[in-house]
Amino acid sequence: MEFSFFYPQFLVMFFLVPFFILVYFGSIMFNKKKAVLFANFEAMERFYDIEFFSKNFLALYANIGILMIFILALSGLTVSFDVDTSLFSYVILIDSSGSMATTDVFPSRFEAAKIEAKNFVDLLPLGVEVGIIGFSGDSVVYQELDNSKLKVKLAIDNVDYGIIQGTNVYNALINSNKLFGNDQLKSVILISDGQLNVGDAPQIIRYINRNNLLVNTIAVGTIEGGTTEFNTISKVDEDFLKALAFNSGGQFFRVTEIDGFGDSFESLIRETNKSVTIDLTTYLLIFGIGSLSLLWVIHSFKFRVLPL
Repeated sequence: MEFSFFYPQFLVMFFLVPFFILVYFGSIMFNKKKAVLFANFEAMERFYDIEFFSKNFLALYANIGILMIFILALSGLTVSFDVDTSLFSYVILIDSSGSMATTDVFPSRFEAAKIEAKNFVDLLPLGVEVGIIGFSGDSVVYQELDNSKLKVKLAIDNVDYGIIQGTNVYNALINSNKLFGNDQLKSVILISDGQLNVGDAPQIIRYINRNNLLVNTIAVGTIEGGTTEFNTISKVDEDFLKALAFNSGGQFFRVTEIDGFGDSFESLIRETNKSVTIDLTTYLLIFGIGSLSLLWVIHSFKFRVLPL
């Protein structure tokens, strides 16, 4: 296991630690000198809302620890280690066209698609890079390739219905290929009802094969279909989605309910052992803010000296 930093210049801020320690003990000495001038220590403690002769080292350690966490976060701490992880990088394409608002899958096809996308992310081993794209008549990149499951799942939550009408799978796949960059093992997870109305299937399949994209398709919707907001029946186009998967070497799935389906995606994950690098910045910031909030709550309720 190796540690490294994106911004090592911020590590100089560790010199603040001995400074705060000196301030802490200096304040104790100052309070002792002030206490010598007064006989009624109890009255002074109530007046200044302090304990003159208390050395609450636990609070000192907590504050120093929180300071160090924020310094490490600013420095962009990363950790590298060998782990069993996926051979592939993944881009998840979530259909955000109007037909996905159909409610034949509870609560809607669109919400079910986002839930299944997060289920797939949860199944991935550590270190897998995932990108998120929402598409309708156009496509929007919500997350560049990143191996932070937290960032990826937040990006999935942010996917919203597209502004431009239509279902342009071709454009979404072009943007997916751009996200992969120079990656050789590229896997796309396409979650849609398959109602293609921009471009045609042969053109899309030629692009997939030319760029070595492995496309796994997940059909969201029931066989009977559902009623759209325009009072028309919307059905899933399984044939199109199966054709994309078959011609690229991927797999086809159908989602008719959101409970208990996520484990089926395990067959999409092909593992190998390799070195991965995890950026800990986001996790350190969350932990630091949580710790600071907890310390503030404890201080507000005046539990100044905690039992060890």
